[in-house]
Amino acid sequence: SAVVPSPRVPAHDDEVVGTACTGEPGAAGGVSVVGGGVGFGLRDSHVAGLLAVVSLVVFGFAARLRFVHAWLSGDEPHYLVFNVALAKYRSLDVMPVYSNRDYWSFYPAVIEPHVSPGPHGPLPLHGFGGPLLWHLPYVLWGRGGAAGFMVVVSALIVVNVFYFLRELGIVQWYAGLTALLFAIGSPVYIYSSMLFIEPIAALAVLYAMRVLCRPVLSRWRLVVASAGLGVLPWVHGRFTLFSVVIGGLLAWRVWRVAGRAGVWRYALGVLPVLVLVLGYEVYNVVVWHSLNPAPGNANVGNGVFQVPVYKGFLGITLDRSFGVIPNFPLFALVLPGVLLAMRRGLNQLNAAIAVVVVPYLLVVSTFSQWYAGYSPPARYIAAVAPLLSYYVAVTLQRLHNWLVNTGAVLLALFSASLSVIGDVLPTTRFNWPEWPQGQAMQRLGDLLGIRFVRYVPSSFLTGQAGMFAVWALGLAVGTAIIWYIGWRQPASRTPDWPVRLVERRGRSGPADAAEPATG
Repeated sequence: SAVVPSPRVPAHDDEVVGTACTGEPGAAGGVSVVGGGVGFGLRDSHVAGLLAVVSLVVFGFAARLRFVHAWLSGDEPHYLVFNVALAKYRSLDVMPVYSNRDYWSFYPAVIEPHVSPGPHGPLPLHGFGGPLLWHLPYVLWGRGGAAGFMVVVSALIVVNVFYFLRELGIVQWYAGLTALLFAIGSPVYIYSSMLFIEPIAALAVLYAMRVLCRPVLSRWRLVVASAGLGVLPWVHGRFTLFSVVIGGLLAWRVWRVAGRAGVWRYALGVLPVLVLVLGYEVYNVVVWHSLNPAPGNANVGNGVFQVPVYKGFLGITLDRSFGVIPNFPLFALVLPGVLLAMRRGLNQLNAAIAVVVVPYLLVVSTFSQWYAGYSPPARYIAAVAPLLSYYVAVTLQRLHNWLVNTGAVLLALFSASLSVIGDVLPTTRFNWPEWPQGQAMQRLGDLLGIRFVRYVPSSFLTGQAGMFAVWALGLAVGTAIIWYIGWRQPASRTPDWPVRLVERRGRSGPADAAEPATG
């Protein structure tokens, strides 16, 4: 294995992700893995197309199962209530829909309104950004149209995971494998067939980070990323954090690349997030008389720093009902990947990801509804889960071992088994603090004749401190072992990253100033 020479800037996007990461010199800081280039013998666009087809089939099948076997549950029907209000009353006032039971076609039972006390009466507790985005499919095909919209969004997440990894120097084999593992073994699968708004946030965040981290800064990609970030507060107030943080990072890179003289060239790209976020705050002032980005939650007593950080963080990571690692053990490979990626050429990349992920985890960990009520596991983490795919890919690529790859596939299949149980038996997917047994996990244990759920900690049972400590210690030991094995492998398997977010290069070289012909 050998480190590849310094990167060059390609003329077309396919060259950015098509040659750099198969053991040849290129724009994404390619690496040479044992045995030379590691790929499928296909262009990246063809691999991405295959991933899209597989994702659409898998997610579409899951959505079909839920459409046939399940009522909408949790917050799902309350999002569709917005669509009924828009279609029937030409309004975003949801109270007539609740009062007249116009939701009966997709929820044939009395439902308690999800509203919050406003200055002049009850207002919707949830944001209407998601329903606005899928309103046309809903008008055309009803609940099935909205479900189809979420399937497409989730498939786009998988495709963007692949391109995100390729642009960061992951070889084609591990980029494709990791994207596929995330399609079946991460929260992407669960929420692809449901009407929760987390996939929308995940796609917008992932694409914006792709634009931020690409070797070439494209104006039109910047416009799309900025618009996606601007929409996020309207989808949910807690996503405002992404709009501010990533929007700030994009503006900073524009400034460092273009300088004062050329900043206007990219001004259009930064404008959408600025206008949409300010418009959201104006809306809150006019309607809610508040600048709080989540006024509906605040008015019913929910907020940040109401739960101790350690309790919330242990809950979203290790709890049997809501934690990401028990339900999606593939994420146990994230921490080793973080350690293996701690090298000089990746410091700014690691910092950029951390600035996005860590504050968000702090907010949701201390939020008084951190477990997200009656919901599937890892709901809050779903918004940032695709970004963590980079560290899973780094772990797999650095170890470059068939046994490790097989283990990762088995971990993903375990999660897929839990998810399929939730498709066939829909109520097992939803959890509630009063049901600390871990619904789908308990059912899988019953099917296998192994009641392993009793060995997984719960935040809502007494005497669980020792169980949490054992799991935390096991995670630490496993991380140390995987890191040590990876550390002994050639360091060149962890790719360099050619972008410098805080180094002005617009005047000294064309690396960031150049724009690909495809835009």
